[in-house]
Amino acid sequence: MENLGFFGVVLAIIARLWPVWIGLGLVYGLVWAYKPRLGLFGQLFNGWIGTVGVSICLFWVFAAMFADIIAPFGAREQIAIMKNAVPGNVEAESAMAFLLGGDHLARDVFSRVMYGCRVVLLIAPAATMIAFIVGITLGLPAGYFGGKIDSVLSFLANLVLAFPVIL
Repeated sequence: MENLGFFGVVLAIIARLWPVWIGLGLVYGLVWAYKPRLGLFGQLFNGWIGTVGVSICLFWVFAAMFADIIAPFGAREQIAIMKNAVPGNVEAESAMAFLLGGDHLARDVFSRVMYGCRVVLLIAPAATMIAFIVGITLGLPAGYFGGKIDSVLSFLANLVLAFPVIL
């Protein structure tokens, strides 16, 4: 079984992500061309911290959008010979590499990460909205009434934060 090696794996991942790089290039080109008209979004690119943050978010958004193009295999596709494959192993029939290796069920980890982006982009906003709703629901009475109600609600909030698995 052929292996790509570390630099081969890194270069192959960079090459597989070509739709993401094109998408990021288009966004940055449009931001540069229309920055004065973009208002608050354009101001994010004034400093390097905002640019890095937007870049990371857009990277994962584009990775989720183009997962079908980027991923060499299906998310649940199994190739028995690649069970527990190390990163960079090349599958003989299609000559495609398991870039991040294979799991114990012979699935490509890189493909699963790319398809997993879609799930994360659905769950993260929902979890954020639930956290906002719970925070506002507990925070408004605590701030308005104060006293013992504030103490009890603050204790409950601290109790939940002490056990993040509950979230």
